[in-house]
Parts: sequence; structure tokens; C-alpha cells
Amino acid sequence: MNITRNGVTIQVADADIITIVFQHLAGSAAPADLRGISVPRIGQPWPGQGGIYAGIMRGRDGEPDYHLIVGQSIDETTWEKAKNTVASMESEGHRDFTLPFRAEQALQFANVPELFEKEWYWSREQRAENGDCAWGQSFGYGLQGCCRKSNEFRARAVRRLIIQ
Repeated sequence: MNITRNGVTIQVADADIITIVFQHLAGSAAPADLRGISVPRIGQPWPGQGGIYAGIMRGRDGEPDYHLIVGQSIDETTWEKAKNTVASMESEGHRDFTLPFRAEQALQFANVPELFEKEWYWSREQRAENGDCAWGQSFGYGLQGCCRKSNEFRARAVRRLIIQ
């Protein structure tokens, strides 16, 4: 089952949903968590999760923290095409890939730079003051900046696994 909240979608097995509901009905003091799920070392593939583990991200705007998983890379393309291509990706049964937020790109640069060419990559964030521009991350120098959406940069899919 796919669950979407504030633009972030995660895939949860039906059996896990049933367990969470029963825990809630039984008055379990602790929320459901990732017990039984083995989290790999940063930079290692995460079997069954569709990519490589990049680390823990702090939740946005009070949302729960989450594990960031780096998926497939795509060659240089415009922002709109990158967004659409990433949204249509599927890996290990997961179809909830998006472009990363800028903060997620900073985590990727810090934790798994070896996964990226030393080039610019699109983020999912548009520039607030100018709808013709979107933010990107240089994996050569660590810079972030805005560029016209018609420019062609690389992109890397990500997905998020919420920590309860």
C-alpha cells in the first residue's frame, strides 16, 4: 500500500499496516517502527528498498524523520523531464521515487558523493521568486544554485522510508 503525506510517498506492506492497527487498538505505548528491518551502512545497497542508503534525514516542517534511499540516475535533461522520468521509475516494487529536496542533496553530498558524477543535479525545489528556475546541486564543488528549468542537468531519484 502507498501512503502519501505532504508530498512524500512511502510503500508499506499490508501486513505491516495490520500490525500497526492492532498495536494502536491494543494501546501500545510505542508507535510502529522499523523493528525487524535491517538498515545497511551508509553507501550500501538496501535490499528490497530500491536503492542505496544515504542516511537519516530530519523531517520537514515537523514531519517525522526518515531514511533517504538513492535510486537510479538519469542523464542530462531539463527539470520538467527529470521530474517526470523520476516519478515513473520503479525499482524492487517501489514506485514512489521523486527528485530530492535541497537538504537531501546536501546529505547526499556529505554521505555518498561517490554515487554522483562531479556535475550538477536537479532538485525538486523551484525558486520561489522565479517559477522559471529550479534549484540544483553541484557534486563537484558542493554548491547549490538556481538555474533555468530549460537547462540540462543530471538527476538522481530518491525515496523516503519514514521512521516511526
